[in-house]
Amino acid sequence: MKSDLIFSLGPNCRNTWNLRSHFGINTTYPFDWWITPAKSMLRMLEPGFKFHVDRDDLLISPPHEHNTVYNYKLNILHHHDFPRRWDGNHQGVVLSTEDEDIENINQKYTYLFKRFFEAVKNVSNPVAVLNGSKKGFGANYKGIATNRELNGFVPHHDLANEVRERLGKKLKVVFVEIGDKLIEQHEWGCIVRLPDLGIRPEENGSGFEEPVHVFTSAFEEIGLSLTE
Repeated sequence: MKSDLIFSLGPNCRNTWNLRSHFGINTTYPFDWWITPAKSMLRMLEPGFKFHVDRDDLLISPPHEHNTVYNYKLNILHHHDFPRRWDGNHQGVVLSTEDEDIENINQKYTYLFKRFFEAVKNVSNPVAVLNGSKKGFGANYKGIATNRELNGFVPHHDLANEVRERLGKKLKVVFVEIGDKLIEQHEWGCIVRLPDLGIRPEENGSGFEEPVHVFTSAFEEIGLSLTE
């Protein structure tokens, strides 16, 4: 499977890290660093969507280590969008959502979405990769009431077809997941499911990107490559 554009549609940064590492991708796309349920992603791919966040949309989860910011309107986690405090009393904690940060986020993602849609339009063989179909957060996330309209599981086949309805039938969709080995080809793309063999590098890292070997093997199994 050869592609002239490979990008992540979520639902997490693990997917993005592995795509960047394996294919040498440097370009940032809108869904790279959020935690994004399937229905939320589809909402943002609808024609005419314009990204905009207001302060009232945002709720900070309880301030234990590595808390996050929940966006009620879009039902996503802005896990990497707001500054975190690191000092003796705080270990990577988001304490506030300042007006300047919100404005920067609005400008950033307005630009990223515009560039993303143009990129997909201007290539011949785009491939979207997802680390599964995320059903959402349930009715409550760490004490925060969530947007029920944008929660709920979307089957792989339905999700792939909904994405292609929005981005074009030339797009192929690839799901990479952990589980018993399964390579399932479809007209819209494929599902690759491989077991986690517990292989980890000797050096200690954060671990959020693991299991890297599952992604690497999945890309090799389907012969996914990025062309000029």
